[in-house]
Amino acid sequence: DYTGHHHLLVNKDLDDVNLDAPLPFTDQTVHFGGGQTETELELEPGTHTLQLLFMDYRHASFDPPVVSEQITIMVE
Repeated sequence: DYTGHHHLLVNKDLDDVNLDAPLPFTDQTVHFGGGQTETELELEPGTHTLQLLFMDYRHASFDPPVVSEQITIMVE
């Protein structure tokens, strides 16, 4: 199925992502390949950043990248 999907960057800056290679599956890159629209994250108390990145079916970026604004959240 050749559909793109979102990836959630958790505490990872877009500048640190190699957009020329498939995005690896890690705790800092949550894949939504099943069409999910929500998730629950287990984060330590403190400040965290979140950003959505839309990629193609190969987990490769578009040019230019399709991204949301990065947001900062506080977990108590």
